[in-house]
Amino acid sequence: MNRHVISGQHLASPRNLRLGALVLLLVAINQINDPLMDATMGQAFVYWVIRPLVLACGLWLADQWIARLWSTRWSRPDWLKPVVLVSAIGLLPFAVTEALLEQFLPFRAEFLDDGLWSYSPLLAFLGEYATAASIVVPLHLLLWLMIDKQSAVPAAEPTIEPPPVPEFLKLATTSRPEDVLALQADEHYVRIYSRDGAELVHYRFSDAIAEMSPELGLQVHRSWWVAASAVRSAQRGSRRWQLELETDVSVPVSDSFIANVRERGWLKKKRL
Repeated sequence: MNRHVISGQHLASPRNLRLGALVLLLVAINQINDPLMDATMGQAFVYWVIRPLVLACGLWLADQWIARLWSTRWSRPDWLKPVVLVSAIGLLPFAVTEALLEQFLPFRAEFLDDGLWSYSPLLAFLGEYATAASIVVPLHLLLWLMIDKQSAVPAAEPTIEPPPVPEFLKLATTSRPEDVLALQADEHYVRIYSRDGAELVHYRFSDAIAEMSPELGLQVHRSWWVAASAVRSAQRGSRRWQLELETDVSVPVSDSFIANVRERGWLKKKRL
């Protein structure tokens, strides 16, 4: 799953929370030294509403675009979040807005000369941009470390319990189902074949094969269950098919189970 979800992103996602917190912090910083003490209501609205809105939209659009580009074209480790690049691109519309508002609203940027715009509009724009970047980039990096980085810590994976041991194997020396090569009904007993030999346990055959996973093997005769890993070859006798196992045991295949055995592909195995 791609970590950079572009569409349908939840409003409370770490990225949206980070960008919202960044805009609120910048508004709070401006409030400390209000440059619009004598401004009209309209001018104050433009300053306190339009400017934060332009900043928020610019940063959000830049974050969306960079996230898409970062995930599809650029190969970088996950920890290298392009916060600086998002800030640099997202501040462009805000810097343009700041430079334009200086011509119409009764305030000037704190670090700029009053006559800079008339001397060089380009220098005035670059000054606005550099001033905003000197504030936004450090705050953006700090918020990313506090919000995105913390939320990216993977949760501990749930513990996967091993499959239960079949009850009939608890009576035998062979305890792992994958070590069973075949099961054979022997009156009221089940003969368990493994690579270590064979042993009898007092158990119902139908219950024993029901406790074995279907992925491990299948019943091929009313008295036989065979593991898939144990089948070495198959050959057709005078009356029925026989499966040759690793332990040189021959297992008959009855007609009622032949379709299941053929579906597994066991009948295609030839003796080497």
